[in-house]
Amino acid sequence: MSLRHAVLGLLAGQPASGYELAKHFQRTLPHIWYARNHQLYPELSRLAADGHVEVGEEGPRGRRVYEINDSGREELRRWLVDVDSDRTARSETYLRAFLLSAALAPDEALQALDREVGHWQADRDEMLALTKHMADDPAADEAHQLAVSMTLKLSEAMLAWADEAREAIEARPRA
Repeated sequence: MSLRHAVLGLLAGQPASGYELAKHFQRTLPHIWYARNHQLYPELSRLAADGHVEVGEEGPRGRRVYEINDSGREELRRWLVDVDSDRTARSETYLRAFLLSAALAPDEALQALDREVGHWQADRDEMLALTKHMADDPAADEAHQLAVSMTLKLSEAMLAWADEAREAIEARPRA
């Protein structure tokens, strides 16, 4: 996935300034795609230069509100429909899971696993709260609901994996 398409997708929902997009990434997309401010502003400039977005309004202190245009909608559609996802991944979580058993004594491995469990429990609880909030909010959009549902299911799957990993580590002979 590219930052370009994430930005186009957010702008397809509603026009936004770079600051508003950054807040959206931090608030609603941290489990999906992480973007820093210093990445967003150059990408918005490239999207404008490529003719995919336009500045709809300019405000004080150089604030610009960007809007997706027909070219941007077509690029987003092309990417969603015609381009296969890059399924390669760099995940520190998965790397730690791979190395957990081989690199640590059982006690340490369980400690590290407990830290991961705490993270996934917090994610699950946050997604459950968001699910409840969105059920009570008629303005909640379907895209956000689908992303929250996916994150909730991933959190639950990771917690189930952690239970299996705990059993495997505990069954290992102690040195």
